[in-house]
Amino acid sequence: MNLNINKFQKNLYASLSTNLALIIYSVLIAIVLWFFISITIYPTTPKTFTDIPIEVDITGTSAEENGLSVISASSKSATVTIKGNRSSIGSLTADDLVAQAVVENVNSAGEKTLEIKVHSKKSNIEFEVTSLNPSKLIVVFDKIDTREYPVTVEAPNIKAAEGLYMDNSDFKTSPETIEISGPSKQLDNIERVVALVSEEQELETAYKFHTSDIVLYDKNDLKIDTKKLTFDTTELDVDISVYMQEKLGLSYDLKYAPLTFDKDFLPLEMNVDSISLASPNTDLEKIDSWSIGSIPLYDIEWDFNETYELIIPENYKNLSNLSSVSVKLNTEGLASKTVTVNDISIVNAPSNYDCTVNSYGLVFDIIGPEEDIAEITEKDIIATVDLLKYTIQSDSFIADATISFSNYDRVWAVGLQKVAIEATPVVTTTQ
Repeated sequence: MNLNINKFQKNLYASLSTNLALIIYSVLIAIVLWFFISITIYPTTPKTFTDIPIEVDITGTSAEENGLSVISASSKSATVTIKGNRSSIGSLTADDLVAQAVVENVNSAGEKTLEIKVHSKKSNIEFEVTSLNPSKLIVVFDKIDTREYPVTVEAPNIKAAEGLYMDNSDFKTSPETIEISGPSKQLDNIERVVALVSEEQELETAYKFHTSDIVLYDKNDLKIDTKKLTFDTTELDVDISVYMQEKLGLSYDLKYAPLTFDKDFLPLEMNVDSISLASPNTDLEKIDSWSIGSIPLYDIEWDFNETYELIIPENYKNLSNLSSVSVKLNTEGLASKTVTVNDISIVNAPSNYDCTVNSYGLVFDIIGPEEDIAEITEKDIIATVDLLKYTIQSDSFIADATISFSNYDRVWAVGLQKVAIEATPVVTTTQ
């Protein structure tokens, strides 16, 4: 036994006699001494952690009660320095710490500054936070809402072929509206929703495009960031119509003119003489002029000046933006005078009635070329009552008289002349 102890002592003395061994033993002794001093003389120590995630939990808070949601936060992580007992915090890592924003008294939407508290996920570990960056968190709260918006179309590189017309305001999407969900304040800023067709094409007929490019604009026509917004659909079909366009002269339908009247002579003037229209088909090729409507000849008096609303089919485009046309009588070279007619004839009377005129002395104005008006007399004026269009139901009734002029095809009567008619049933006798 003594021999073994003596041998160990000799080996120890031998090892200590070398420089390398002295260094190693010195380091080991220093570490032991440092650990002993740290525990006994300096029991607490600071420790710094980086990239600690910052949590914003509104569960059960006033923010949740008021229907608010977290829209954004000024930082996602924090750097924290803590001080505590070496034996407690020495083994802590960044994954053991939680940085929690304190959500209190958040009752309305807007930007709020919140305190940040740091604690350990491990229980029974106490420490003091000596440094925290950021020390506060700026959080934007808002209500999440869903609203419906109409969709318009922008197709800057789509053009109609030569001779055809394309109306940008007539572009249609399917669906025509989309629902957008997101912060209410951001939804308030949406002025228009645009489906963008980026293709470049020249169209000769209607065409359907497909797009998933949806752009939002505010009232200043600036694009809105859509990162915090969601759409019920991002797939849209866009229908673009192409129209044929024609410039047509304006015309009217002259009603109740005698067969002998020269319609081409009538000096009616319009404030415009043509209109430009577009149609989604080739119907315009079949039309020589566009009618403003019907004008009864007897309505055209000396100071005739009437306005007629233009009726355009719903699927047509009025490229002239012309809604009405004014028509007046050009009286240059014309004359007017008042005449009286006593001779009134009846035609097409039913065979089972004896019909007679009970009106005499029809008084009305006539208009025509100056030379015709100067020459015309009562014997040139023919007043006729055609009973073919009447069903006789009483022994007296009122009928319209047609006024015409023998040998004068450019003269007309003003006003609708009414004549009293007496109808007596014809009594037949049997043999």
